Amino acid sequence: MNKMISDKWILLVLEDGAFHSESVYYAINLAKRIDCSISVLMLAANAECDPEGLNREQGIVKKILNAIRAEKVNVQAKIRYGDKASEFLKHLADNPSFAVTVWGGGEEFAAERNIKKGKNWFAKIKVNIRCPVVRPTAKDKSKTKHKQKEL
Repeated sequence: MNKMISDKWILLVLEDGAFHSESVYYAINLAKRIDCSISVLMLAANAECDPEGLNREQGIVKKILNAIRAEKVNVQAKIRYGDKASEFLKHLADNPSFAVTVWGGGEEFAAERNIKKGKNWFAKIKVNIRCPVVRPTAKDKSKTKHKQKEL
């Protein structure tokens, strides 16, 4: 049974082929809870400079799409190459109906010192985002009842 695509979306942001399973499953569970679809956005450096990275990023996005579809959640994906801040803002402009942004990219965003110093591109543009931004973290597996599948 396929649901119709929702007018509400969760934006799952990935970066340079890096992703965290916690973020993917957080987005899936949230989408089910608030009855919305997921938009996966992979941001990466210029593909012409790194053709191997292009294949890696496409493979990762395909794997994530399959995991989300297996949970019966509607999903779409886009890979954008170039300046990450610029490409992210373009994506927001093209798709203004995000209910929440889930950060699933690199660890440096989560480092408090980098956020305060504005070293990460995402920290610099976060003020331009009109929806909540969450960065799920791994829970202590000995304390959780629900086991996540490994992607």
